[in-house]
Amino acid sequence: MLAVNEAKKLIDEAHINGIDHVYTFNIPNEVVENTDITLIRLSDVNQKPTIWGSNDFGALTREIEVQIFYKQDPDVDPEVLESQLFKLFVHHDWELGEVHGHTFDTDTNQLTCTFYVYNMKYL
Repeated sequence: MLAVNEAKKLIDEAHINGIDHVYTFNIPNEVVENTDITLIRLSDVNQKPTIWGSNDFGALTREIEVQIFYKQDPDVDPEVLESQLFKLFVHHDWELGEVHGHTFDTDTNQLTCTFYVYNMKYL
């Protein structure tokens, strides 16, 4: 299963308060400008073979980007929601990579946050 699909399933099953939808790769056109929901977009960043031996590899290191687009008037504290996501990933064998600061989406004026997580999938 693709890393983004595993991450989507993990977030969906956690039922974190304040997250309305999780999308992989693309956000549907009919949702892009909806500023009344908080959504997450998951994208593949990197996948590289690891654990080499006998001219073969035994695992893939997979990294994904997690982008959060908060609704205009969030009903949850963004730091609380993000901390819950960080813990969710870490408690399910993902490692937290870079966490970028908060910015505003220039098209919708929504608060956004981007961070990266990665894990190793053994083959």
